[in-house]
Amino acid sequence: MIYCQPIESGRDSMRIFIDESGTFSGQNNISAVGALIIPDQNFKGFEKLYGRLRRKLPQEKGEVKGRLLCEEHIGEVVAILRKLNCLFEVVAVDSACHTEDEVKRHKTGQEEHITMHLTDEHHETLVNAVWGLRKQLEATSLQLYVQSCAMADLVYNSIYHANLYYSFRRPKELGEYHWVIDAKNRDKVTAWEDWWSTVILPMIESRSFREPFAAAEGGDYRAHERFRTEPGEYKKQFMKDPEKGDAFDLKLLLKEDFRFSWDAEYGLEAADILVNAVRRSLAGNFRRQGWLPVRQLMVHWGQHYIRLISLAAEDRKPPKVSYGKVLSDFSTGGRNMLPPKYGEG
Repeated sequence: MIYCQPIESGRDSMRIFIDESGTFSGQNNISAVGALIIPDQNFKGFEKLYGRLRRKLPQEKGEVKGRLLCEEHIGEVVAILRKLNCLFEVVAVDSACHTEDEVKRHKTGQEEHITMHLTDEHHETLVNAVWGLRKQLEATSLQLYVQSCAMADLVYNSIYHANLYYSFRRPKELGEYHWVIDAKNRDKVTAWEDWWSTVILPMIESRSFREPFAAAEGGDYRAHERFRTEPGEYKKQFMKDPEKGDAFDLKLLLKEDFRFSWDAEYGLEAADILVNAVRRSLAGNFRRQGWLPVRQLMVHWGQHYIRLISLAAEDRKPPKVSYGKVLSDFSTGGRNMLPPKYGEG
């Protein structure tokens, strides 16, 4: 495994573990990416409690695999995470909701969007950097592109909801983010790192310009000040409100401390357990008692908590799906964004 050196900052932090389930390709195939968010102050408690439960969970080659767990196991894992005030985010992709040609068109549109605002007035260094991003995206396979869109959506939602939720509960921990991403292949870690840097980061940054991260009145965001930055003139043209003057330095927020891991880390195992439970539920391979507890780790935000994305044309009528009852269940039972003293219990 490649480890980043721990940051000696003295700041509290968020630990975010990301795993995926499925292939993001093929026909009538459901895939998902999930993020488990654990407040740093509760991480030792998580290791202790999960480590105790882990001894009785099904394992394969010394590692707990979500696909091996039954519905009762999911409830036990969720009970620990809920007690420790953890959050879970998930984004799912149903390949039946778009065709390969629609994915190609979506990808081509993204590639063209990257360079469409370049002019002869821009410095050569900037032009070369922007075209480098476009070429990297052009070289990305359709399968990895679909996964990239899901991952970018997942990370954006994780930051958005964590910032709102913990600003009332653990505001000091919003000053630092530790990202751990599951690596399926030890030999491809460098390629995954390049993918994270040159594909995922620009996607998230582009969305944050169109849809800036919100702040709730009464929340404590002082720990965020270190992420404030003045964007350059080129990036300002993509911002919803370019006159605002500042934005999140997402490069600092996402890359200050992140690593890809292929080891059986407790946080990654728990993320794998949850994302597999959601995918199996959508695929019809899980009983209701297995997916209902997962809702307790997700933020209630007015829509169903499973973010289901499609790369089809906007005017295409979505197909009828078999998992409507699952989505319906995931529209209630989540954590309230605001604590009780703000009027939401």
